[in-house]
Amino acid sequence: MVYDLVILGGGPGGYRAAELASREGFKTAMVEKDRLGGTCLNRGCIPTKSYYSDVVGKLGPLDAMWEKKEKVVDKLRKGVSTLMNRSSVEVIEGEGRITDVSQEVKRISVTTEKGEVILESKRLLIAVGAMSRPLSFPGSDLEGIVGGDWAVTDRALWDPSFEDGAKSVAVVGAGVIAVELAGILKEMGKEVTLLKHSDQILRRSDGEIKKKVKQLVKKRKIPTVDFFRIGKVVREDGRLTVCGETQGESIEVGCDRLILAASMVPILKGYGLEESGIAFTDKGIEVDEFMETSVPGVYAVGDCTGGAMLAHLAEYQALSAVERMAGREYRINPDAIPSCIFFDPEIASVGLTEEEATERGLDFVVGRVFFVANGMALAMDRSDGFVKVLADRKSGRMLGVHIIGPEAATLISEAALAVDRGLTVKEVAYTVHPHPTLSECFKDALFRILEEI
Repeated sequence: MVYDLVILGGGPGGYRAAELASREGFKTAMVEKDRLGGTCLNRGCIPTKSYYSDVVGKLGPLDAMWEKKEKVVDKLRKGVSTLMNRSSVEVIEGEGRITDVSQEVKRISVTTEKGEVILESKRLLIAVGAMSRPLSFPGSDLEGIVGGDWAVTDRALWDPSFEDGAKSVAVVGAGVIAVELAGILKEMGKEVTLLKHSDQILRRSDGEIKKKVKQLVKKRKIPTVDFFRIGKVVREDGRLTVCGETQGESIEVGCDRLILAASMVPILKGYGLEESGIAFTDKGIEVDEFMETSVPGVYAVGDCTGGAMLAHLAEYQALSAVERMAGREYRINPDAIPSCIFFDPEIASVGLTEEEATERGLDFVVGRVFFVANGMALAMDRSDGFVKVLADRKSGRMLGVHIIGPEAATLISEAALAVDRGLTVKEVAYTVHPHPTLSECFKDALFRILEEI
């Protein structure tokens, strides 16, 4: 049998592509070596937000948060399996390897429990994801050291009833994963230290957001060590000592767990990419605007392509790829991809930061409103933070929106629509917003801009 499409990887990009391809009438097979849902569902986005909802959102008892997380993940994983069955997608459990993509019919070998299976397909889509950047130092293989992409599976960190629970944690990194984990763990009452490679935090965020987060980290009494370099880690009496230096000064940090969450890197080894003829660099697989690689008929989506590593972006990249396979076109606007960070308060953004707008030489105006003036935020007792909007001074077109405050991750969707569709400040501001809601803070920031343009 020759498939219309074979997909390597069953994460958000992979299973979304499979669902969409099935709708197009493509005979589709998906190869997954571990569990459906990928990193996002099994040990990333979903487990983290399950913890977040109980610890920060106070929506569930802490002594049951581990069991709740397991139930949530299991339910969603079964949901993906059901979706694949209903979509008539053949799911093959095993390790896939690219054998030959130089011909019109692509060949992929899959090592399963029952032996090797050879798949032939008109098209191939690669969605194998990413992993925490491995760090090499003496003691890096010691018990108690875990990568950021596996940290949520460590029961000693997240189950308060666990006998040998970790009470102190050091987190290497200052990006989204590091900040989210540090915030939740600190709220659980653990001692948390952030070990940063520079003096930055959330380096891709708008400058005002970064400044606010630094203040919040200090307020939460989370110690940070800037410009830290690990020299070695030793283990004694069940505890770890992280030995390193910062700006020439030696420093030691004791902890029960060390989480390596410096960054994520694309998975590029282990499935035959090196011998395939598909162009890639250490930053990821190279693709065009429709997610097609240098080899015709071979596509790649999600984290393995580098760039912004976001589950929702992977899903829309899958849409772009399948649309192309079906003879249509859908392009993702790189300046309109929302991102969310589940700290306390939440952080969300879309479009250009003020620094990026300045670098591009744009003439823009900024409007900002603080949640302390919003009735719903005050009623919720969640009034810390602000909404910041950037707009082109001449046209009024919205360029970027940055929110730190209650339910920022939900509020950013309206802003994403406005930025993506090139709406003006007046068009959105003159759309009636309900009262009393948090969305009024966004609306009020727009009216601030209208006072200046």
